[in-house]
Formats: sequence, structure tokens, C-alpha cells
Amino acid sequence: MSSKQIVLTAGRELFGDRDASSVDRHWAPDYRQHSALAPDGTEGLRAMFQQLPDDFRFEPLRVLEDGDMVAVHCVYHGFGPEPTVAVDVFRVEDGKIAEHWDALAPLPGGSAGRHRTDGPRETTGHERTAANKALLTEWVHERLIGADRDALEELARDPRYVEHGADPDERITRGTLRRVLGEGDFVLTVTEALLGRGNGGAEHGDPVPAGCYDLWRVADGRILEHWEVCQPVPERMPHGNGFF
Repeated sequence: MSSKQIVLTAGRELFGDRDASSVDRHWAPDYRQHSALAPDGTEGLRAMFQQLPDDFRFEPLRVLEDGDMVAVHCVYHGFGPEPTVAVDVFRVEDGKIAEHWDALAPLPGGSAGRHRTDGPRETTGHERTAANKALLTEWVHERLIGADRDALEELARDPRYVEHGADPDERITRGTLRRVLGEGDFVLTVTEALLGRGNGGAEHGDPVPAGCYDLWRVADGRILEHWEVCQPVPERMPHGNGFF
């Protein structure tokens, strides 16, 4: 199976079929966890799985594979009273999931929530993967980092551009670019950031460290669509592996 197939099969068997034995089949014995949701290792994964409510389910929206890395843009139902939008990143090694990172945020209800997640899902234009990754890497370094919403407003001058993620009342200042993954027309960038008010920012506007997972769609050499999931870095983690 491809890395993408391994990740989707593992998720379906564990969270869809509720088959706990899938942990042994699809996760590496030395599985390394970076999520704030679970302790390290396969035992931590089992512990989290056992605490999930009966109505828990996940809805994959977009999946991209870049070598041994797989990114899944999805919606979780059951972590809380409202759905949660997330980006999960997995590293696959020797046919098993070896490492995992994520960022999660509450999903608004109604049309606002639908807009946060709608848009194209099919991965196309695989021959443009390298060019699209290079385009986003350069643009993030030169235009997005440190620019708050100005860079996104500049993109929005193109009438074809669709913004799914930006909240005008929220200040996000992206800093260090940590990861760039791409497949075809989709590119995911992961940056360290500072969040102002909203989405975990302090009431008085004091910025808090965060991780921003930005998913972009590129067409004809132009950035035409953007989704984002930004999560404050937890003060305490259930492991010592760090958030990034």
C-alpha cells in the first residue's frame, strides 16, 4: 500500500470499525506522538481510543501524500459538543505509521462551518507538485511570514481567490516555516505563529504561541484557495516530544 492508503486504512479500521487490533497492524512499536490529545507510543494511542465516545467519527476531506509524509484535512465529530476541524500529519516508515502531528480548532456551525471546509477535494496536477511547493515556500518566506493578514488580503485581489480560513478579528503572525508538503495542486505549510484575540488568544490581546497548518490550492501558478487550522501550543503536553 502507498503511504496514503496506509494512513486511511489505519484510520478507518481504528476509528470507523472500532478495531483496536489495528494499532498493532498499522502503527510502529516506537510510534512517536506530537499531538496534545494523547500520550506517546501505541499505548498512549490505545488509551485515547478507549476514551472516545460511541458516536465519535472522523470525516476526511482532503488527503495529500508527499513521500513518506501524509497530510489529512478532516473534521472530527465527538471530541466535544461541536465538530472540530483538523489537519493531521503522519510519517510512514516501513509500512507503518511512525510519527504524528496535528492542529485542531472548533468548527463554526451553519454556513460558516461549511465554508471553512468546502471546496475542491480531488488532488490533480501531480506533474506540478515540485513547482507548487517551490511557489508556496518562496511566497510564505517573502510575503506571509510576519505579515499578519496583509498577505492574504493581497491574494484576495484576484477575483478567483477563495478564502476559507481567515477570521478578520483574529491576529495571526506567522514566523518560522517548519514544514512544506505537497501533492499536485495542494500544498500544506506548517508555521510557528503568534495568535492574538480569538482561537485561544489572551483576552487583552497578548499573543500566544501557536502552530498554523495552512492548506493552499494552486492553479496555473497562482494561489487560488486557502484553508487554515491554527492551534495554540498547549502549556503542558502528555509527552516530551514537543508540538512541532
